[in-house]
Amino acid sequence: MATTSGISGVSTYYQPSITFSGLGSDVDFASIIDKLVEVESASIQRFESWKSEWSEKITALADLNTKMTDLRTAAASMNTLTKFVSKTASSSSTSVLTATASSSATSGTHQILVNQLAQNEIEAHAGLAGSDTVVNSSGSAKVFAFSYAGGAAVSVSVANGATLSDLAAAINASGANTGVTATVLDMGESYGATRYRLQLQGNSTGSANTIAIDDALTTLDGAGGTENFESATFTQAQAAQNSQIRVDGYPAGTWIERSTNVIGDVISGVTLSLLNTSGTAVQVTVNDDTSAMQDKIEDLVEKFNAVISYVKEQTNFDSTTGEAGILLGNYAVEIVKSAMNAIGSGSAPGFKDPNDPYINLAQIGITTDVDETSDTFGQLLIDSSTLTAALGSNPTGVARLMSAYFRGVSDDATGNITYYSSLPGITQPGIYEVTATVSGGVITAGTINGHAATISGDTLTGQSGYDEYGLAVRVNLVDGNYTGTVRLQMGKNGQFSEKLDDLLSVTSGPINILINNYQDIIDGIDAKIEAEERRVEAVRQRLTQQFARVDAILSTLNQQSEYLSTQLKKLTGSSS
Repeated sequence: MATTSGISGVSTYYQPSITFSGLGSDVDFASIIDKLVEVESASIQRFESWKSEWSEKITALADLNTKMTDLRTAAASMNTLTKFVSKTASSSSTSVLTATASSSATSGTHQILVNQLAQNEIEAHAGLAGSDTVVNSSGSAKVFAFSYAGGAAVSVSVANGATLSDLAAAINASGANTGVTATVLDMGESYGATRYRLQLQGNSTGSANTIAIDDALTTLDGAGGTENFESATFTQAQAAQNSQIRVDGYPAGTWIERSTNVIGDVISGVTLSLLNTSGTAVQVTVNDDTSAMQDKIEDLVEKFNAVISYVKEQTNFDSTTGEAGILLGNYAVEIVKSAMNAIGSGSAPGFKDPNDPYINLAQIGITTDVDETSDTFGQLLIDSSTLTAALGSNPTGVARLMSAYFRGVSDDATGNITYYSSLPGITQPGIYEVTATVSGGVITAGTINGHAATISGDTLTGQSGYDEYGLAVRVNLVDGNYTGTVRLQMGKNGQFSEKLDDLLSVTSGPINILINNYQDIIDGIDAKIEAEERRVEAVRQRLTQQFARVDAILSTLNQQSEYLSTQLKKLTGSSS
């Protein structure tokens, strides 16, 4: 029997003690090969562990991106005053009318007198004995014709043998009929031969939306085996008419008329839904919905804190255990954290004390937790009572702090320099000093933010290459030297929204750049793993071939050994 021992030094990275003995026909060469291949595979395991670390970082960065996206979505949904401001409208008599208000409505009260509701027109036929009564037994098709709202005549073909129900269905199915609905009304047994009546209803309210039976075209006229559906057989059950209201006593002696009972173009930002007439005016009150605005602010803070909390979790270092967050020291995460904190704690661009009631979040009760031992360190904390009080005392000021969007303001009390326009997304929000010289009724020189401005008529415009690019101010063309301050305001929601647009950019956002870089690293590791797997497989094949030869040799040696043993036994037996 051959023996082998002390196989070692197979790998420079992994050197377990591998020995085997008793080689021969019953040796488990497969296990030996597996152990040797396992040694050769140590580098693959190391690469897999390395890849796992980078994958964890990508996952953490992707999760941060998701939370940042949630914050951006919340901020963008209320980054303008129109989106942020909420109004309520109430009615002193909801049985007469109800009211709703958009963000553009002005707070206040209005007296609404409802004199008349808008109605659609309804025409009813004199009636027949049954819905299945044949209206055309002439032997050929006939015509029922009408017009609606002064439009072209609608001619409906009525087949021979058609019933009253068929006539209603034909009217409704006509492609030329876009405004009238036909029904068959059952008046009850007491009406006898006129129990079932064709009813034509205009689909729109308003005095212009009338129905007219066209006798000139209608051949379903009671002659030659037909029932009569000419205009004389119809009764107006309800006249088309406009709604009529008077607002705050105006117009005296007459009415404001509309074709519907839902009126949204009389009081700016307010929609009235008329339900009944009334002999006395109904009071409609429009107020700021401060509760809804507070909810929006709280939602924004919640999304902000989710970002800061996650950053803290992923960059934390436990000095006791030595454990560190997967993103500790990550520069992109630090960029995000710094940018968010700067907006959360800083003053809004273009806002100035004492010109504006609020210039930062702290003034409305939203402060940053600076206690490093606190679980909410770095997050925004809301003092609900302070926020409620700010919304109650100056909702417009709070709304502007949160959602002013490229709002231009001039601080020149003389009116000689006034804000005119800007280019949202291009002109940078901020405070700009303006100078202008007027001589002979024309501007001879002018600057914005210390830089020469473009002069056009009575307007100065900031030039390209500067923050004020696109900012236009108007100057009073009376000879003199003028100075003033023009401010372009951007609220907190706009700040968050625009900064997060930059941070989340697929091409230039720091988080996405890192994710792409880390993915490149993983791709490189995958390539190394594939190369190692090919090398290890080659080692396996070589070992398999080598041990196959060893096995063949051992098999031959065993056969020879057995032969010699047999011969020796024979020799021993013969000698005895």
